[in-house]
Amino acid sequence: MVMRVIEHPFSELLRQPKTVVKDLAEGDVLLRRRGAPALRLTRVDRDDQRADAYAMVGRALRNLAVHSPAALGEALLDEFPWTSFLPPSDRDAFIDDFTRTVVAAGELDSFGPLAQLVEEWRATAEIHADPKLARRLRTSIVTKGKPVTRPSS
Repeated sequence: MVMRVIEHPFSELLRQPKTVVKDLAEGDVLLRRRGAPALRLTRVDRDDQRADAYAMVGRALRNLAVHSPAALGEALLDEFPWTSFLPPSDRDAFIDDFTRTVVAAGELDSFGPLAQLVEEWRATAEIHADPKLARRLRTSIVTKGKPVTRPSS
C-alpha cells in the first residue's frame, strides 16, 4: 500500500478540522500556509514506523561500512558524486562520519546533523576540486597578535 500525502490549506484545518483529520486514515496531511513553510500532520504510529525504519537502514549502512567498505564507498560515490574530489583518506573519513551520523540521527530522530555533515563535506570537496583555492587555503595567514594554537581533536 502506497501512502498518499493529501494537501489542504491551513485555513481548512481551522474551518473543518474533522474533514482534515479524517484524511489521516489515507496518509499524511500537508497543510499549506501562505508565506510560511507547510506543516505535516501524521499519525504517531506512522511516524514511529518511519523512525524505526530509518534507524534500521542506518544500522544496515553502518554494518555495510564495517563489512564491505568498498561497496559502500561506491554507493556513496553514486549518491554524492562530489566525493570523487576528496582525497582517499578524506573519502574514508566521510563514509565513517556519514554512517555514524545516520545511525545517531535515527536514534535521536533528529536529521539536521546529517544535512549539516553532508553540507560540510561537500564544501570540503569543493575546495579540493579547485586546486588554486586549495593552495590559497593551505598558506599561512599573516596576522598581528599572538599565534592561535591548533585545536586538538
